[in-house]
Amino acid sequence: MNENTKLDYKINTNLSYGFLKNRILELLIKEAPLESVFKELENLFLQNTIPIRKNRNNKREVGKYNKRIRPKVLKNQKDAI
Repeated sequence: MNENTKLDYKINTNLSYGFLKNRILELLIKEAPLESVFKELENLFLQNTIPIRKNRNNKREVGKYNKRIRPKVLKNQKDAI
């Protein structure tokens, strides 16, 4: 994007899905030229970027939540039969 920045940037996919979700009906139903919607989406995508950080390593604990004890769900009424 810019030569003066330390990091490279990419489009924030989470926000871009939200922008598309809000405009999907406008894209499908609108009979007018779609160029304005596409330009608006392109501007939103370029405004909302995130840095690509090198050497990032987030280790995930696979069984972290399997060890917890879940409460027993008791019925609030007796069986009919």
